[in-house]
Amino acid sequence: MSEKRVMFIVNILKNIINVYFDTFFVFYFFKVANYEVIPLAKYYLTLYLFCGIGFFLVRNAMKKNIKVPYFRIGISLQAIYIAMIMLLKDNIINYIYLVGFTKGIADGFFHFPKNILETEKISNSERQKFSGMVSTINKISAIVVPLILGVALTYMSYTDLGKIFFLLFIIMFIVSFYVNDDVYYEGRKMEIKKFVNLIKENKNIRNSLIIPFLAGFTYSSGVMATIITLTKINIFKTNLNLGFVDSICSVIFLITCIFYTAKMKKEKFRIATYISGILSFITLILFSLKPSIYILIVYFLVRNSFIGIINLISNNVNHNLSNSKEVKEEFKAEYYLARDIMFCISRCLGYLVLLIVCLTLGMNYINYILIISAIAILIESIITGKLCKSEFESKGE
Repeated sequence: MSEKRVMFIVNILKNIINVYFDTFFVFYFFKVANYEVIPLAKYYLTLYLFCGIGFFLVRNAMKKNIKVPYFRIGISLQAIYIAMIMLLKDNIINYIYLVGFTKGIADGFFHFPKNILETEKISNSERQKFSGMVSTINKISAIVVPLILGVALTYMSYTDLGKIFFLLFIIMFIVSFYVNDDVYYEGRKMEIKKFVNLIKENKNIRNSLIIPFLAGFTYSSGVMATIITLTKINIFKTNLNLGFVDSICSVIFLITCIFYTAKMKKEKFRIATYISGILSFITLILFSLKPSIYILIVYFLVRNSFIGIINLISNNVNHNLSNSKEVKEEFKAEYYLARDIMFCISRCLGYLVLLIVCLTLGMNYINYILIISAIAILIESIITGKLCKSEFESKGE
């Protein structure tokens, strides 16, 4: 089995697992918490704080190119997290910090090496096709899986269903043995000061590190996604209804991924991000000020088309930049450490704001937080567009 195929399989399996956690587990947690947002905010705040700590713990191993062993540890910790959910069941609400800690460390150990491995095993010329194919297959599974889960949860408990996802992590662990690190560099250490100097000198790298900070407030496991999920739960009520909604959204995203992979030219990336950013900004502002089922439907359309385009293009640009001469030869580990820390900071800030709003104003005011997300997505689209232009010009295209 080729290493590229392994990374493809890992992405697909992880996406299937994420379908469960992005909506259905939130619904389960929300019900166990007696429909209070504060325990959910505490859980996510703990998760992303320790995710950042996890990145920091493995930083020197990444610099020495010891990625695959930590990648497998990350997969194993993810399986332990699933096992904890199955064992604790409804008692999970009393162990918010322990469960958040486990998931956070697991994510740190899993995503840091995975991000670097993907840039090594997939070349820049193959990246658009690879990421487009991964997203397309993911969205096909995301059409079917929510419907299956919605029906299954009518007859099974959330914890019983977790056994299936535990098995998926076992499969992921097995296929990880087909990936290898090229060579170890025992004497290498993280050179943060030198990388900071590079950031000061290189505008593109500086801008590329702002993108994850902004994405962490929005579509990339940020507070925006949780607020929308809670609204979706309040409106659609049942697991089966949630399954139908998620499947319909995935159909829209599937069309977006196919268009991105097959039709979108790189010279169009810049204008596509600008248009997507403006439309996404308007939709989020409208929803934050006057939430309704009609604007929620519009949001679903925008989230799975225009915000999806921003996500795909920004990932493509950032991964390509990691293979630039300035970063690839000396600072790839530092680059991804900085990116992942930026994600964690913005996610923690977002959930901290959510917690403060719930404690001081109440749950009815959480939609106003989406104003921050609207501004973030607009700025991200502008920065991504500039990076697209710079990359295009540097190739003389």
